[in-house]
Amino acid sequence: MNVESNKITLQKAALNEAELLHKMKYTAFLPLYERYHDDETSPVKESIDKVIRLLQSQNTDYYFILLDTNKVGAIRIVSDGNANGKNVYRISPLFVLPEYQNRGIGYNALLKVFDMYKQADMWRLSTIKEEKANCHLYEKCGFVRTGKEEKINRDMTIVYYEKEVCNDCR
Repeated sequence: MNVESNKITLQKAALNEAELLHKMKYTAFLPLYERYHDDETSPVKESIDKVIRLLQSQNTDYYFILLDTNKVGAIRIVSDGNANGKNVYRISPLFVLPEYQNRGIGYNALLKVFDMYKQADMWRLSTIKEEKANCHLYEKCGFVRTGKEEKINRDMTIVYYEKEVCNDCR
């Protein structure tokens, strides 16, 4: 059952919430790690120090995704600067805790991010090609595959996406 859009809000993560963010990320990505054993790329393998560095980064905004008042996931927005006269932003990562997945939460969080970052001309992200639900989510939100793929191991390939924002549509 999909949740209503107005029940989803984003709350900027504070530095003192790094441990909670780290635990949530671990919980969300553990099923994928157990499936793909991607030791070099899995967020499960990231240290708390990396989460702290990301929270402190000048070009990063980390948000908790809230369902009502419950923190059910997170999304990190990275400003990749200006490329060919376009403001480029990257989403890395977006996650929802397993018990809240497949309820439209990630979709609604993305729509809220797009609304918050009106200065964005281009969005980029990557995901696991074999995770059809993830690919479907991003394609539903207007992302298209760039054609770039990166084979991580025999079971897992990372596929890259972009979404160009229509300047005339703003």
